[in-house]
Amino acid sequence: MNIWLVKIGEIIPFQKESSKMRTAMLAEALINRGHHVLWWTSAFDHFNKKWHFNKDTDCKLYNGVKIKALKGWGYKKNISFSRWLDARLISRKFRRLAWLEKKPDIIVASTPAYDLAFEAVDYAKQNNIPVVLDVRDQWPDIFFDHIPFFLKFPARLALFWDFKIIRKAFHSADGITAVNEDFLDWALKKYAERQRSFLDKVFYLGYKREQPLEEKKIPQWLNKIKDRFIVLYQGTFNYYHDPTILIDCAKRLRNEQIIFVLAGKGEYWERIKKAAEILPNVVLPGWLNQKELATLLFHSNVGVCPTPQKSYFLPNKAFAYFSAGLPIISAFDGELKKICEKHQVGFYYSPGDIGALTSHIKILFKDRKRYSMMSKNALKLFEEKFEAEKVYQEFASYLEEMAKLGARKK
Repeated sequence: MNIWLVKIGEIIPFQKESSKMRTAMLAEALINRGHHVLWWTSAFDHFNKKWHFNKDTDCKLYNGVKIKALKGWGYKKNISFSRWLDARLISRKFRRLAWLEKKPDIIVASTPAYDLAFEAVDYAKQNNIPVVLDVRDQWPDIFFDHIPFFLKFPARLALFWDFKIIRKAFHSADGITAVNEDFLDWALKKYAERQRSFLDKVFYLGYKREQPLEEKKIPQWLNKIKDRFIVLYQGTFNYYHDPTILIDCAKRLRNEQIIFVLAGKGEYWERIKKAAEILPNVVLPGWLNQKELATLLFHSNVGVCPTPQKSYFLPNKAFAYFSAGLPIISAFDGELKKICEKHQVGFYYSPGDIGALTSHIKILFKDRKRYSMMSKNALKLFEEKFEAEKVYQEFASYLEEMAKLGARKK
């Protein structure tokens, strides 16, 4: 089949050793099953805030996935008018350029960005092509977490068109998938306004486990700390995944044999780097490739999923931690909290509660029996539910069935 994946704001794995996220892993699974994949994405690097390409560009990845990168506006902050404008420009380009490509057999459009997803659904409906909406986050609702209460009503009026198109997109989609149960329920109840059917599925983000580096290739910074008790954060440094609280934990635990490794970068990089300068128990290695991250996971002991406010997201980093048998300490509510409690794979702490976070770290550091039990549970859970090969083969099978069923009549 000819399959379109429509998703911006995700890492593009130009090299085989590059980190892969959801769209890249799904694309690879589809390619390995003999399908042709065209990935519509942005020419802008969302994570490093720089351009991959200075103009609209077509290219092909090492595994045969075709990329169509569209140039938008660019932006410095994830929550900003510039990002809204960037997504809007890309969606307008997609509306025009989609008609110049060979028609696909099925389209998977991810939201966010919801305006681009709407254009993909609209194109699919005009051409009688089955289309699936894949829910990654609760946009545009999350915008309202960033504005004062007295501005919420004016903002909702200003975004009237945005809410209209996302509702229309969910109403028109043939099937809805999501990264967790909370997001699927949100999409169905609030925007699709219908009951769940056999066409609506949850496919977790999942994680693809890599072999760690050979001993002689381990980076010097990791060699110095690999025998210590490592508390790990890996991911983007931004508002929703702000690891600043771990700097405060490091200050409280500086006399313990505990090392905090914050791997990644983002909007908050300079601020966190400055705060960590005087702390000998904090290491900031920056972005790591897959092999480097696999090596760090292998030598780590605990994984942390921080967020500054109530959130129902199930972050990809949790699956990475589970893949290495790391118990987690998480501030995310909803499904991840339930997973921690049901499967005994870690602890929940309320967002911003540094006392609880510090206490949980100390428990796992000192109670070796409890740590071992949670570690074994985490590894078992990963192999049963979150291994990427299994997740994306199931996702690919679902898309093959959806393509056979064809587009629903409206």
